[in-house]
Amino acid sequence: MKKYIIVCAVLFNLLISQVWAADTFVVRQIEIEGLQRVSQETVYSYLPIKKGQSLTPDKTKSIIEALYNTGFFDHISLARSGDTLIIKLDERPTIGQLKISGNSYLHTDKLMTVMKSVNIAEGRIYNSVLLEKIKQSLLNQYYQLGRYNARVDVKVTHLDRNRVLVNIDISEGVVAKVRRINIIGNHAIKTKALAKQLELTTPGLLTYFTETDRFSQEKLEASLEKLRSYYLDRGYLKVEVKSTQVSITPDRKSIFLTVVIDEGSQYKVKGFTISGTTIVPKKELVKQIHIKPGDLFSRKVVIDGEKSITDTLGDKGYVFAVISMDLKIDESTKEVFLTFRVNPGKRAYVHHINFVDNAKTNDVVLRREMVQMESAVVSTSQLEESKRRISLLPFIRDVKLSYAPVEEGSQDIDINYKVTEDDAAQATLSIGYSQVEHFIFSAGLNQKNFLGTGKTLGLNFSNSHYQTFMGINYTDPYYTPDGISRSISLTASQFDPRGANVSSSYTADQYNLSVVYGIPIALDQGANNRIQVGYGYEDILISPQNSVSNPISTQVNDFLNQYGTHFQQITAILGISRDARNRAIFPTQGSINTLGLNLYLPVNGHSLDYYTLTYSSKWYHPIVNDFVATARGYLGYGTAFSGTQNFPFFKNYYAGGIDSVRGYTGNTLGPRDSNDHPTGGNFAANAGLGVIFPNYISDNLRTSLFLDAGNVYNTFSSRKFGGTNSGPLRYATGIEADWITPFGPIEISVAKALNPEPGDDTKRFDFSLGANFG
Repeated sequence: MKKYIIVCAVLFNLLISQVWAADTFVVRQIEIEGLQRVSQETVYSYLPIKKGQSLTPDKTKSIIEALYNTGFFDHISLARSGDTLIIKLDERPTIGQLKISGNSYLHTDKLMTVMKSVNIAEGRIYNSVLLEKIKQSLLNQYYQLGRYNARVDVKVTHLDRNRVLVNIDISEGVVAKVRRINIIGNHAIKTKALAKQLELTTPGLLTYFTETDRFSQEKLEASLEKLRSYYLDRGYLKVEVKSTQVSITPDRKSIFLTVVIDEGSQYKVKGFTISGTTIVPKKELVKQIHIKPGDLFSRKVVIDGEKSITDTLGDKGYVFAVISMDLKIDESTKEVFLTFRVNPGKRAYVHHINFVDNAKTNDVVLRREMVQMESAVVSTSQLEESKRRISLLPFIRDVKLSYAPVEEGSQDIDINYKVTEDDAAQATLSIGYSQVEHFIFSAGLNQKNFLGTGKTLGLNFSNSHYQTFMGINYTDPYYTPDGISRSISLTASQFDPRGANVSSSYTADQYNLSVVYGIPIALDQGANNRIQVGYGYEDILISPQNSVSNPISTQVNDFLNQYGTHFQQITAILGISRDARNRAIFPTQGSINTLGLNLYLPVNGHSLDYYTLTYSSKWYHPIVNDFVATARGYLGYGTAFSGTQNFPFFKNYYAGGIDSVRGYTGNTLGPRDSNDHPTGGNFAANAGLGVIFPNYISDNLRTSLFLDAGNVYNTFSSRKFGGTNSGPLRYATGIEADWITPFGPIEISVAKALNPEPGDDTKRFDFSLGANFG
């Protein structure tokens, strides 16, 4: 840059001295030479002299300065021919082509935007002075990402028509790793505790996945803010980060970080008060602020108090309330008195509710989930409840809520819900595999958001090692305007238990028709409650299988001899459910509970009369840093009205496998028949505990550690068709990965059985296509 300025100054002085040693003259004509792209009119517009004006040596300086300042020209000279001023110009070239190579981490579009901000783009005037500016701008982008050994080389090639090709070759290097972190100045809190608060760490076993050892300016700033927050939440009101020193090794691949802090004194809370216009009684607000005299000062508790006030006022329509905090510090006693100052602002009303990015879903499908109504007073709790209800739709991945005044000073606001839709497969043709079903061929037409209406339509066929299935299902979640849903299902299947690890004594052909209504009840904040009422019909034909190599079991043979092989029942369906999850796909908070009772009533002499009662539950609770605790439970019980021993064996419950107790082969736990094959039981119980942990790979992947327990039993020891004893609960532990793919959801688990009994069939690896991740 300095060299360029010196050359320009010398050139400028030479021009002045050589050309304008002569006397002043009146300019009658102005001729411009050397133009290629720039028009003469453009040059005239920048000249500080016009025809008929006198040209003096001082004026020549102004002419040259004005033309240089345009940035269009490399060389400018002035000459005189009689009364004619001749201006000779050498235009700077334009950037004809701009190429970037070698970049992968930063996309070319982003780099082009950075260069355009410093006036470097195709069609712009090329200035050699900007070469260094190009390098530094791009290097700064990489330095902010911790890539201190990045390199940028710029090569310029001249083209025809006074153009140049600017070729930028980038070597992105690697992200510098933090080799050591030193914290200086801490006395009250140990360094180890402080280091845990930082988003930056030194290399360790998990840093390959977490990348917390890779330095960036953004991570450093976030780490320092966490450090300050840690102190502020423990009473250190005046903590200060005095300095941060980042030392880079000569190879620019490693970082040594030193943080110097001044802890200051620890302060306690003397008390607090609320002032201003509170709208609601102050006593109500005071109850929501969990601060007591003598407590250590905590910024988090103070912020929670401000949020409680804000939420309370927001629920009354004052969504733009401003809560400010005044601190009165007594240095002698190291106490602080807090004053929450409330300015409620104007009460807001809903102008419009808008939905954004719902390309596949009709507005009405989302709008009918709204609890907040247009033209009504805004309620933050109703806005959040509406967001939660939209999130529970099975075709919505995520929802973001925002609102803003219609115009400045207006009391009306527009509400915006920005949704991220999940893929709704219209047609599937797949070959899958699971430990129970082995290879599965399936074809289907499935739409969980049929034509954007929110209705579900499914036409499915599958064929596996143990079952051939055909089914049609249709669900209208708003069969009535009041939100009563209706689901219709018609299925036909052929079942061969020999392919499912259970009794090989029979096969079954089954036909089912059911209609179920879901009735919303007891609208709670944060939960959807429904009663299920329905009816159905089933027709089952059992075909006994008996051969010398594979004889029919005593249990199956005795039951069929007594009751026959053809069964027809009318089904009465009753149930109740409560869904308080924060979303339907990969929930992180809340629970879902379902209790169901099916009554199987006789139609004719070929009918049985029995009932099944089932309960299932899933629970999610955030722990810390994106870790989520999970729990699940399942209970199933069935018995006949005419005697417990008459409960049909083909309705038995089973356990083991990916949907119950992982680590054991699917359906193999519980009682066994006379051929020592699993035969299931009339009572099933299984449960699981887990921890979902962040995977740092993809939002479509969820990973967790789990502990499973469960088994299947007969509830009486003398049951005629019962089989042998089940033994104790079985336990297993392992790791699971749930992956949403374009081919459907995939569940994979690796588990170890903890207490297998002799004869148990254990299996470490389980795999299933088409799992439910709710």
